[in-house]
Amino acid sequence: MKRWKVTALLTLICILVGCDNSSKTTSSNSKNIKSDSSSHNNDVDVSQYSVINPVKKNLPIEIDDLTTLFDIFAEKNRINYQYRVKNTPTQALLLPSTLETIRNNLLSDYCRDTPEIKTLKNIFPNGANYHYYVDNEEVIIVELKLSDCQAKTK
Repeated sequence: MKRWKVTALLTLICILVGCDNSSKTTSSNSKNIKSDSSSHNNDVDVSQYSVINPVKKNLPIEIDDLTTLFDIFAEKNRINYQYRVKNTPTQALLLPSTLETIRNNLLSDYCRDTPEIKTLKNIFPNGANYHYYVDNEEVIIVELKLSDCQAKTK
């Protein structure tokens, strides 16, 4: 599966980034709290950029015979992947069985318990969105959150 290649690439980037996940010390002074919060947001932005930018430089990435990753971006602390699907009618992607298979495969990758995936989830705490396009029209968005992994194990 070439999706594993993309995951492995993101994982490698996370390792190279060496994110600092240490907690910030809060002060009783509200001015200092605001400053700490701003600093934390800047750290998150830098971490997100350091994950996304190297992948962007390698786009497009062919995932398999039908799927190509053509863009990746961060928005509201979520990582967003945009895929172009070829030689597949829109109706085939919208079949409930196809949607379930896509979601289950993505969830399986997203919920893996590896240090690299944990780092990725820390950098993007609001989850991941997977956008699928056919003929330049967005057909599917699969949204995954950390809570989806918890629900999967129950």
